[in-house]
Amino acid sequence: MSLSYATAAGMSSALTVTLLLVVVLADLGYSMRRTLRLKLNPDCDDICRERNGTTLHLSADGPNDTLHYLWDFIGTPSVLLALTPPSTSLNISWEDYLARRENSLHFSEVPIYTFGVIINKIIEFNDVNDTALIDTADVANTNILHLEHFNWQRVSLTQDSDYIYLDMEGNNYNDTAKHISRFGSIKLSLRGFCTLDHSNTVPHMLHTENSTQIDIILDHMQTNETFSNSRFAIELLVVGGGDPQVLMFVDPKKSLDDEHTPGIFEIVEVRTPPYRELDTLNSGAYLQWRPVSYDSASRDVTGSTETMQYPPKKIISNYTSAVENSMLYCYYGRNVTNILLQKLMISLGSKGDGFYKKTNYLTWTFIIGYGTPPEERFSSLVIMIISIGLGLPLLIMVITGLYLCIRRMPKRHGNVYLSR
Repeated sequence: MSLSYATAAGMSSALTVTLLLVVVLADLGYSMRRTLRLKLNPDCDDICRERNGTTLHLSADGPNDTLHYLWDFIGTPSVLLALTPPSTSLNISWEDYLARRENSLHFSEVPIYTFGVIINKIIEFNDVNDTALIDTADVANTNILHLEHFNWQRVSLTQDSDYIYLDMEGNNYNDTAKHISRFGSIKLSLRGFCTLDHSNTVPHMLHTENSTQIDIILDHMQTNETFSNSRFAIELLVVGGGDPQVLMFVDPKKSLDDEHTPGIFEIVEVRTPPYRELDTLNSGAYLQWRPVSYDSASRDVTGSTETMQYPPKKIISNYTSAVENSMLYCYYGRNVTNILLQKLMISLGSKGDGFYKKTNYLTWTFIIGYGTPPEERFSSLVIMIISIGLGLPLLIMVITGLYLCIRRMPKRHGNVYLSR
């Protein structure tokens, strides 16, 4: 009997090792590693130092193409993604670029695909009925903060063989035209990656070598003194590749695994519509996030609240003015009238969570990527635990059954023929 159990344990161990090997090989086959290159304010000298501007050019080189990311904090913070042939270089006419003129940013070869996101507005709304829904607030209970009016400072820039981190902080909001000033800060952390993995920033989003992550923190933002129940929402402008006549696709997906983000079993995915001449969705861009916000720097599950996404909307007028103070106008110019230009709203907070005043701190993290969004899968550790938990008892039952059957079989005596 002990021999049978030993055999069962040995077979279970072999099964576990085999499953782990399959998972590792699948992960290696799924992910392609890119080589990261970084330039801060490329080819800009004294004029950038005087302006204290930050434009970061991140190149992610693959075997057949290069993904260019531009992270810009001159004017309204924005991100441009461009897929190009490997030999393509970036050219910036800095005087025109700093003045936000069109065609001041271009590539030496026509990109295969481009896509941009503008972090356009922070919207404060007075949630008098505690619904946590911004679309129920009227204009009188709403304030709009444009991110270009923050004083942006570069906090840190870190480069490694596996990632690039840029941390920015905007303070002392001052809209001189509307005579609005606010204390408090908004922090933006941007992450560039070269392979498939989970980010080390909670909620540990799964990124690929074709994506970049943006983490937003509203830290002790001064609220409107006439608002008793302030909440905040973030408005993004999405610009670039895709059919401009079709709204982006919003797809909340359920997940069986909350290993990396405890208590959150959903991922929200926003896909750009395909060009009219394309038949598949595999060549577009996407946004992806988990619908969770944290109300403290520790980001533990006890301090989490929800986020709410709203249907995308087309910009139907004033196309140029919608993007003109951002880097995307420097690249697309007046061509924005002919390409995809839509806005996307995400509000932070859920009913009964105490509003923003509870902790004066909220976060939101999302991924911008090209191609097919990655899907969460069970990790090697989870697969090992499942295989041991299910496989070992099953093998023991099977082998025990075989052992009992063998014991009950009639025995043949070797001296039968000797007696004859």
